[in-house]
Amino acid sequence: MPEALTVNSQCYLKALYSACQISATETPNSGGAPKELRLHKKPIRRLLELAGEYDAVIICLGARAAFLPELSGKIPLRTCRGIIAHLKVNDDIRDGYLEDSPSILSDAWIAFHGPQNLQVGATWDWNSRNYSRGVSREEGNKAIEELLHRKASAMCPAIKNLTTVMGMSGGLRAVPPLTPQGSLPLLGCVDELVSGSQTDNKFWLLTGLGSRGLLYHGWVGKLTAQSVLSRDEGLIPSELISWKSIL
Repeated sequence: MPEALTVNSQCYLKALYSACQISATETPNSGGAPKELRLHKKPIRRLLELAGEYDAVIICLGARAAFLPELSGKIPLRTCRGIIAHLKVNDDIRDGYLEDSPSILSDAWIAFHGPQNLQVGATWDWNSRNYSRGVSREEGNKAIEELLHRKASAMCPAIKNLTTVMGMSGGLRAVPPLTPQGSLPLLGCVDELVSGSQTDNKFWLLTGLGSRGLLYHGWVGKLTAQSVLSRDEGLIPSELISWKSIL
């Protein structure tokens, strides 16, 4: 993919939050309401504990939304653990390594980051509930065998000899159901699932963005924000709330 752009998601999310902080401090336009952004960390046992504190609660927990007591077994999310390998190009061959090498997307993917570093991913462990970023030695050995020795080597046979494994990291995917339009995010009001009410418009869900989340997270976020402020789920396209009909 010669014109592909490789994005470090962790750095991107930090920058996105910083941009929100800057936006909140800017002087509002005439007549506009002042904005405020605060990060609160508070342990809760149930979502209903937040009902009295906030006008609305938007649940953006990725795969872990399916672990919440009120939503467990009630939203059509499949979980799938994935592991990626962090590799370093060996010093003795750096002169022959192109920093601007194109990333590769195939049975496995290879993403290049600068003159020495690249990542290879990812494994698929369906129905896993392990969301830890850390990877055990046994899990890591299996992932290396699959990613480096089989999948990546099929695309780039020399990769095993040119690189050294520097580490592994894992995560848990939130995979939405497949529809005629593809695998679409799960959006909408979930009051009925959380509190049994259908009229409060208090609790909202945004999850299941999948691998294309980087492309349309801003759009679905805006849709959700508009719906929350208007207390109107009808502003969300029907395709993104159709999952409710299969519960």
